[in-house]
This record gives sequence, structure tokens and C-alpha cells, in this order.
Amino acid sequence: MNRRRGLLVVLAAVVLAVGAAAPAAAVPSPQDASFLIGIHQANLYEIASGKLAAQKGASDEVRRLGQLITNDHTQLDAAVVAVADQVKVALPNQPAQEQQDLLKELAATPAGATFDQMWITREIETQGESLQAARTELNYGFDPRVKELARQADDVLIAHTTELNRADADVNVG
Repeated sequence: MNRRRGLLVVLAAVVLAVGAAAPAAAVPSPQDASFLIGIHQANLYEIASGKLAAQKGASDEVRRLGQLITNDHTQLDAAVVAVADQVKVALPNQPAQEQQDLLKELAATPAGATFDQMWITREIETQGESLQAARTELNYGFDPRVKELARQADDVLIAHTTELNRADADVNVG
């Protein structure tokens, strides 16, 4: 966990350094802007979802993963906000409506095994969607600062998905 946190700090510094060295584009590409907006909204969702899991999780593993996801996505979003500011992309203040609906559903689910199962299942889905968006940016993005951010997100999302799949095998047995 400390290794991942250290990796996030190093990658955030790289993103900021790349931003300082890269010439500013007049207007970000639609792909770059779309990625920044989408990953920011995903981070806002993940932070809120992780907090719910840390508070309502019945299993120690769900509570641990909820805190990990909250921490990692908070750090990742700080880098997103910095890069968006550099490339002049305005970011929304809240998750997308579909993400808000998922958060309401999770919040309304009583704490316990049902919550744990629902949270892990939703997290595997949402982390996978974010991973797909990061890979799309890596393949089709233009701005090196945004692409570096996508590489950083890719690493975090793979780590989360791996841990969530392990937890899924334990929590969602039967």
C-alpha cells in the first residue's frame, strides 16, 4: 500500500513536470477534454463510493478497499485537476447523473453482506469503465500531459481491479 502511494506521488510529480515542460496547446483535443472530464467525474464517484464502503462495509476487506479507493482516487483527482487547469478544461463539480444514481442506490442499501456484494460488483464495473477510458486516451489522445495522466490512472485502476476481483471471490461466494 505504501508502495502504491509512493508511486502515485511520483507519477503526480511527473505529470506536473511534463506539464511545465510541454508547450501549451491552444485548445485541447476533444479526446483529451473528454477524458479529463470523464476521469474527474469517475474520481468523484469513486471517492464517494469508497467512503460509503469504508463506513458501511460488513467485511474488513470491503472497508479496507473502500479506504484505499478513496485515498487513491483523491490523489489521482488532484493530478487530474492540475492537468485540466494547465490545458484549460473546465471540470464539473459532481459525478455524472448515472454515477449519482449508483451512489444513491449504494447509500440506500443497508450495511451488511448485501451491501458488500453490491459494492464490489459495482466497483468492478466502474473501475473497468474508467480503465477503458484511460486506454482510449492512451491510444487516441494528443496532449502528452493528459496521456501521462491516463498512464497513471491505468496503473491505479489495474491495481484496484485486481484487488476487487480477489475480494469478489471471498465476499460473493455462493
